[in-house]
Amino acid sequence: MDDLARPDDDLDKVVAVRVRDLRAARGLTLDQLAALSGVSRAMISRIERAEASATAVLLVKLGAALGVTLGELFEAPQPQLDPVRRASETPVRRDPETGYTRRNVAPPNASGTNIVEVTLPAGRQVAYDNLVTMPVEQFVWVFEGTLTLSYEGLVTDLGPGDCRVMRLDSPLVFENRSARPARYAVVLVPHSGPHGVRR
Repeated sequence: MDDLARPDDDLDKVVAVRVRDLRAARGLTLDQLAALSGVSRAMISRIERAEASATAVLLVKLGAALGVTLGELFEAPQPQLDPVRRASETPVRRDPETGYTRRNVAPPNASGTNIVEVTLPAGRQVAYDNLVTMPVEQFVWVFEGTLTLSYEGLVTDLGPGDCRVMRLDSPLVFENRSARPARYAVVLVPHSGPHGVRR
């Protein structure tokens, strides 16, 4: 994946506006959002002023507390949805901690389904503690390389073509134990079934 689209600082500005607007829409103070998300008040303040390029782990916590997925934090609201998303016009974000890159693939849509293309560098891992449960099913589909997922005490190795489904309700670790990058898609599908159902 090449960084041909907007630079990270532009995406940080989008995230700043989204977090600020979502927090205001839900009537939350900085302290309340900090308590809900487990992210410090000072860090939230820096994110809202676009003074910090937050890690994916922190943004997932904020998004979950605000009721949106990570991908939705990178989407500026659009008055009219475009049914086509061009790769050449889509921002690619590089995580400041792990160097992994992510790009939203699916155009914003009424169903709330989100498709994200991810590249995780060799020897890197991203650990989400999922403190806030979201009614979303997550499909991880590997295109290149190998990916190890740790979820609910179960470790699953995925290779090209393999796919795993999980709920966003337990700690989850993505790990690339190989010597080359792993490229995969994450598909997030809103789930309206019983919240107790877990996979």
